[in-house]
Amino acid sequence: MTGDEITDAIQRVLAGNSAEFSVLVREFSLPVRSFIHARVRNAEDAEDLAQESFIAAFRGLAKFEIGQSFEAWLMGIARHRVQGHFREEWRRHRTSEKFREECLVRIGSELDGMQQDAGNDALKRLMDCVEKLPERMRQVIRARMRAEDGTKTANLLNTTRGAIYMIQLRANSLLKDCMMKGTQ
Repeated sequence: MTGDEITDAIQRVLAGNSAEFSVLVREFSLPVRSFIHARVRNAEDAEDLAQESFIAAFRGLAKFEIGQSFEAWLMGIARHRVQGHFREEWRRHRTSEKFREECLVRIGSELDGMQQDAGNDALKRLMDCVEKLPERMRQVIRARMRAEDGTKTANLLNTTRGAIYMIQLRANSLLKDCMMKGTQ
């Protein structure tokens, strides 16, 4: 599309013909998606961000200055969406890490208390309890015992880090219950 065709399409959208925006989406879909995919390696996230970028552009079209580069304006929106995505990922990662550390501290102190109460058999009972867990949980617990990174375990089990932490949390709960049965 030429600059005049882009301007005409924008003016038709601003005049109330919202369906005309699909012409702009078709024209700029590939560069926007390519830009985002190059930065966000997860295809689903990249597609969501591209969609959000076009929605934001549609909603903010009245702020676009006719005569400026529509593509540059649109890429700026996409860049802001990508930056927001990484900020949110960082927040989620920090929250997940904090949650995991709190769980480990809590479970660790509870296991320490059980070991003091139960004597030298506690470690053997714990290992027996680990063996009673479902296979995926055993793999996660063993990886944590080896101090492996959650990303490595997630890749091994073909899942996400968040799923690994949830499996670990459930496994810790089952281990606690199993250990408590052994002390009663």
